[in-house]
Amino acid sequence: MNTNGKNNAGLEIAVINPVIEKLKSLLADYQIFYTNLRGLHWNIQGDKFFELHALYEAYYNEITEKIDEAAERIIILGGVPANNFSDYLKQSTVKEVSGISDWKTGVSHVLETLKLLIDQLRELHRLAVKAGDQETFSLAKHGIGSFEKKVWMLSAYLKD
Repeated sequence: MNTNGKNNAGLEIAVINPVIEKLKSLLADYQIFYTNLRGLHWNIQGDKFFELHALYEAYYNEITEKIDEAAERIIILGGVPANNFSDYLKQSTVKEVSGISDWKTGVSHVLETLKLLIDQLRELHRLAVKAGDQETFSLAKHGIGSFEKKVWMLSAYLKD
């Protein structure tokens, strides 16, 4: 931290703290979602196995990148990201799931989690605009676009 009331990114510390806290919450949500996706990937059974096994893998690989992006942004802004699951579980709005092998239950869980993440990203977007933080604004904007497309596709997939 600089001594002039600004962080290393040149943003006002007092104004950027809500952004850091929202990023920490998002990081926790991403970590729990990642773990849930791994479980869904491992446990899927039935006639949708091959397509969903591959889809869940693609999703958790993408979330891995978002985890790193959020953690690094926290550091750039002057915060310290959590790196243990006990903290993630306390802070996350995404709930752990386990042992889901039914394709509709799994896809429904992913769909609901994506909607929750979109809400989180919209709040982060709003806070970043208020703080004048263009990089976090961009992070949130790209996340929203990516997740909205997945919501559309998974919603269509669930239609009978």
